[in-house]
Amino acid sequence: MGRITIFAIQDCPHCKRAKAALTQGGIPYTEISLTTHPDKRIDMLSLADRLTVPQVFFNDVHIGGADDTLAILNKWEEEIANGKYKTLTEIYADKIVSKPDSTDPRLAVPTTPPVVEQPEPPRDEMNTAVKLPDGTLTSILDLTTRLGNTLPRKDLPWNLTVYKNCFTGKEAVNALTTWEFVNSRDEAVEYGNYLLEKQILDHVLGEHEFKDKKNLYFRLSCYQDPNILNSFRVWTERVDPNAMGLLKRLKGLMGKIESAVTDKNGDIDYIAARDNDNYKIFEEAVCELQGVKLDEMDEKTRLAFGINVYNLMIKYAFIKVGIAKSNWNRGHFFKTVKFNIGGVILSFNDLENGIIRANGTPPYALKPQFDKKDPRLKLALEKVDCRIHFALNCGAKSCPPVKNFTADAIDEELRIVSQAFAEQEENVAVDEANSELRLTMILSWYQADFADSAEKLPAKIVTFLRGSKKDKLQKMIDSGKPIRIKYNTYDWSTNASRSDTFSSSKVKPNQLDPVKAVFG
Repeated sequence: MGRITIFAIQDCPHCKRAKAALTQGGIPYTEISLTTHPDKRIDMLSLADRLTVPQVFFNDVHIGGADDTLAILNKWEEEIANGKYKTLTEIYADKIVSKPDSTDPRLAVPTTPPVVEQPEPPRDEMNTAVKLPDGTLTSILDLTTRLGNTLPRKDLPWNLTVYKNCFTGKEAVNALTTWEFVNSRDEAVEYGNYLLEKQILDHVLGEHEFKDKKNLYFRLSCYQDPNILNSFRVWTERVDPNAMGLLKRLKGLMGKIESAVTDKNGDIDYIAARDNDNYKIFEEAVCELQGVKLDEMDEKTRLAFGINVYNLMIKYAFIKVGIAKSNWNRGHFFKTVKFNIGGVILSFNDLENGIIRANGTPPYALKPQFDKKDPRLKLALEKVDCRIHFALNCGAKSCPPVKNFTADAIDEELRIVSQAFAEQEENVAVDEANSELRLTMILSWYQADFADSAEKLPAKIVTFLRGSKKDKLQKMIDSGKPIRIKYNTYDWSTNASRSDTFSSSKVKPNQLDPVKAVFG
């Protein structure tokens, strides 16, 4: 007896929509939950060639997602209106139940016990809490926010250098003495040194204790390393041993921020994102990555984690430091904007070329990303998988869409995103009549990851294609005639409705500026 099978996850609105439509029509279905049985995701990927849920099957036939399912139900309603059937259940009995049940084991209902998703480990907030001047405890996030609203923030000159986002010891004491329970300047100095000890406050060069002096400059730790995205605080709490679970929570927070500032056209106001209530929560939470050890991950986990964290940090960077609008600044963006993963400081170039591309040579460079003495070289993957270029998203419109990748199913996931990317004409266009192949510029920049030479590139590209496009390119290859390759102009525009413009000076805590240092 045939059946309808739905691959779904908990709390998915599209899954609920498809299931509700079937239920309203009196049509039964069998659900395979990827929440309780995540190992079935590989089966769904291999059957559907899609990463999203729901994926619906009528016996062995793949129908598609929620919209596809509703479209079929609408057709069934038309058949009822035309008098061919009386009810949806009659159509279901005729077209589904009357057929034999699927024998494909990938559509089999799991019989193993459900997997219980591990919750986030509790934070030891009592041991990591900090004191207010009256002795009451508060969180580092709340105290940093309060100090940010209290202390001045200026660019101050000293010896030909301008120190950004700082204040003098004297100015800080003036501000702290306005707080309740700070009854003297000496008490303000004592509390300032407590903040220094707790790494909430820093001397601009890390050389002095806190003093009530106008010639000593300090800044909040969240401004001490502006080139490191996740440096809002020094993470001293427990670290979730499930790095992929941590990343999933961070992506969820970023999703809430984006949803709140996305307009009807799908464009994002990255400036407004900084004022979203979840942004400061994200800024602190993302600091937990300071404790995640890449060298303790196996190859598949490091690959999936690396892709996901790259795509997440691009969004974070667009909010925090802005978007590069020129080729010059774009180069500096990928080189100078960094993040702290397990105490290892990485730029976007370091993560992509050094680790994910197995220490490959960046476009237009003459040598690999890491030299032989670089301690980060041990984090590089053993071998580059060229399909990562269909997964990494640098924020430009010509980039592949952002998807979630998992250690267990990374190979299937990369296969699917590669096919989806290559199906787009702006990425791969086959002109059989003129023996011409028009490709995304990505395949020019990273040709070495795909093939030894441009002549061998078509043979690699054809492996990502399917249907008529694959047949046409294979015919061109088999003909033996030269295939002319052209590369499309890369679209560096983004989905920003508003954003700051990135410049390398924005991520420098101190800057040599003789004119300003002398004349102010």
